Amino acid sequence: MTGWPGCARTARSSSRAASKHVVSALNLKVGQSLGIRPEGEGPAPMLAGGGFEVFFFHGGLTPSEVRGFASGALTCGVYVEDAIPILVLTIDGFGGLEVAFNIHAEPEDKRRAFFESAPAQGAAHLVLCDYPESVVRAVRAIRPGPWLMAEIKKACLDQLCLYKDLAHCFRAMARIYDSIGPEDMRERVLMRPA
Repeated sequence: MTGWPGCARTARSSSRAASKHVVSALNLKVGQSLGIRPEGEGPAPMLAGGGFEVFFFHGGLTPSEVRGFASGALTCGVYVEDAIPILVLTIDGFGGLEVAFNIHAEPEDKRRAFFESAPAQGAAHLVLCDYPESVVRAVRAIRPGPWLMAEIKKACLDQLCLYKDLAHCFRAMARIYDSIGPEDMRERVLMRPA
């Protein structure tokens, strides 16, 4: 389960769908429908206070993959290129996931809360959903650690200066995903348990 074909396009459409429907991982239950229809498979990251939530829309999930996502040992790292932070996850029993953050996709109040919180306070919630039905299959909380949160925050802050808008940042993401594969990202980052 490593890599997402058309990841930048999919992340853009899935993120917009999730953010329009104001969903929070904290109050979701397994089996619950999100009530949205993302345009494709892939991740939809959203800032949540000093941390973030990532909704992964995935078709054809098996019961063993869902169990792996929910409880498998997890390591994570962050790959940064041209102020684009890509969270790289490896989950035993599930596989690899990558998700890029675009600060321009977030409203000003969420940006402010994210940047003003201490990196040590950053928590992340990961939500696995069926595609295309968007039914919650698994939810888990992780603590990526202050070093990873600080790297993501710095890159997102740099995005505000480097990219003029949402589309400009998504084009940069697409270029990065076209130039480096998921396994190459994993080889270039320090993966730590979360």
